[in-house]
Amino acid sequence: MAGADRRRREREELSVERLAFELPEFTRLSWVSDAAREAWEPRLHRITRAWLELEWRSVVAGLRRCGVTMVSAVDLVDQAGEWTRHGLSGVPLETCGESPALGEPLVYRVVVGAADSVRAFREAWDAGDDREMGRLLGYPACCVEFSRRVSEDEGLTDTTWPMALGTVTPENGTRCIEVVGPPEANSLWRWMGVRAVPHLPCRFDCQASVELGRTFVAAGRQVGFGEEMDWLLEILSWPVEWSALHGIAEIKTPVLKVSARTDATAKKYIVRRPGTAYPVEGAEGLTFPYRMPHATITEARGLRLWAGGRRHAAAPGPGAT
Repeated sequence: MAGADRRRREREELSVERLAFELPEFTRLSWVSDAAREAWEPRLHRITRAWLELEWRSVVAGLRRCGVTMVSAVDLVDQAGEWTRHGLSGVPLETCGESPALGEPLVYRVVVGAADSVRAFREAWDAGDDREMGRLLGYPACCVEFSRRVSEDEGLTDTTWPMALGTVTPENGTRCIEVVGPPEANSLWRWMGVRAVPHLPCRFDCQASVELGRTFVAAGRQVGFGEEMDWLLEILSWPVEWSALHGIAEIKTPVLKVSARTDATAKKYIVRRPGTAYPVEGAEGLTFPYRMPHATITEARGLRLWAGGRRHAAAPGPGAT
């Protein structure tokens, strides 16, 4: 019991201390190089498009009763016809993002499924019934309860830090946590549209999320997105770092960095996920998540040897004049 109480106190001390302000929604992206952008930007676009389609294709495949996807106003009629051909209907839930600039189409968040399922979801949406919405969307119950706790009890909009605390208990109250887990439960690329599950997992090693992610990836391959699924799993296997301070989250990856809104805090929180792969186009650097430059390691070793040789040579040997 003493150990459990100590761990509870440590977790309470590490809970996010929020500041009394909230930044407007934003996402800013910068690439580490032209080569990285040329190789991976079109792949990210293809992954995002594949995922938006997989949201409702998973319903057709019988994986769940409803899916939620994003559709622009100009594409809504064509998409509705496609859903109808598969025995589904769609109902817009809300418009997304800020008011569009002149000439830009509105984007809707749409629930798609059989008519009775869509009706049930709309009722749950209007009632704010997270559990029922999660059930209809096929989310793991543990992840639904986690999201409810983070949102309602802790008042947070970004689940990254609580998710990390649920995965590992950091030593000595540090606010830098290293987590590991299968790529299917990695949610740190969600700002870039790369994810293997449609929900926010409760842990970086949530087994229910991993199993669901593998099912989604298999479904993606079956409907012709094999290349996109390969890229998705590769990206989710790279090292990545999330940090949060003063309402701004920075997500650093080998090929790009993203800045986005998060919960405002006076202290910096960091979550690092070491990878098992690294892209050819990835940046080199001396800090996480970048790969150490090979030349730097070699030169440093050579410098030490050279310095050692000079120190040794500075002492005259036998017979020296």
